[in-house]
Amino acid sequence: MSLVNWVATNAKVNKSEPAAVRILGGDLPADHHLVKAGREMYDAVDLIKCLISEDYKTWSKIPEDKTAYECQPGESDVIAENMYHKFATTISEKKGSKYIKIMTGSGVWGFIVNTKKDKKFKYGDLLKAAGYNAPARNFARGNVIDDTVEDLRVKSVRWTGVRY
Repeated sequence: MSLVNWVATNAKVNKSEPAAVRILGGDLPADHHLVKAGREMYDAVDLIKCLISEDYKTWSKIPEDKTAYECQPGESDVIAENMYHKFATTISEKKGSKYIKIMTGSGVWGFIVNTKKDKKFKYGDLLKAAGYNAPARNFARGNVIDDTVEDLRVKSVRWTGVRY
């Protein structure tokens, strides 16, 4: 089950765990494979999609504990919540030979380096989009494999795209 679906179902974590990382209104233990450094690429992509959605939710001033499901038309009459539902459910990825393209709706959010043979970038580096099919290869804006959740939130991820 992807992290987006896990949080959307309001799954609960054992509260006796010492430390937790809050993502989309749900708590994950700090040693969970999705949030600790060294995560797998498929977990990293799910995490980035969650952080993008979380940033949009914060920007829209939607309560942290409200899920995308609760914001869909028919469940909510608030326009901002309906827009959040549409945004959160249209975040997707497309895997290529060198990069994973992260898309929001029909636009490109950014790229993740998906090869270990790149001469300039590490596997998992976040790159800003230069165009629809190409990343900006000037410098990495973070690393989805090695960076902490808080580093990605503060330094790399915005709902509008990879931070400059």
